[in-house]
Amino acid sequence: MTDELQVASAGGLSEPVVNIRGERVALGPLHRGLLPLIERWDNEFRTVDLGGDDPRPRSVEAIAATWEPLLRGEREDWIGFTIYALPDLRPIGIANIRDFVNPHGTAEFGITIGDKADRGQGLGTEATELLLDYAFTVLGAHNVWLDTPAYNAGAIRAYEKAGFREIGRRREARTLAGTRFDVVLMDCLAEEFVPPTLRVLPEMNG
Repeated sequence: MTDELQVASAGGLSEPVVNIRGERVALGPLHRGLLPLIERWDNEFRTVDLGGDDPRPRSVEAIAATWEPLLRGEREDWIGFTIYALPDLRPIGIANIRDFVNPHGTAEFGITIGDKADRGQGLGTEATELLLDYAFTVLGAHNVWLDTPAYNAGAIRAYEKAGFREIGRRREARTLAGTRFDVVLMDCLAEEFVPPTLRVLPEMNG
């Protein structure tokens, strides 16, 4: 086990807790041991930009202030998972489902794959499928949506493979290096979703 994984293991355990296990990735609870990784990811300007946020340096204190309430479960309409690459359970990112406490059955999706080397391999796609399965199966969501900059082509392809489809655009709503780009809106409906081979609840696996 790498030193990084030992730092990022919850509660001093030699192996992190896993809630959902897929074929190439697993999802488990967030924990404070991830904060050093989050600090690095949140200061990678390209990673932040692709996630739709504005790049800026973020201190350890600012990151902890943002994440501590979420780690304590103080926001009831936000559920986050650590994304682990299998088989070594190496933490590679974070995915969340939020704003699902409403009478309309809607929820918003978010995901970050922290390091460039882990993108473009299908890991984000599988993590997205697993979290959609969780949203539809466990939370009872009907419509899950997201937005992303139009230049985030790799993420858009991954979202489409997982079941999202483009439903519209906010035209020229994002600026990068003096050029304006659209923000793409996408959603996935429960009845259109094709669940992954390994389901969120083991008894649902074929």
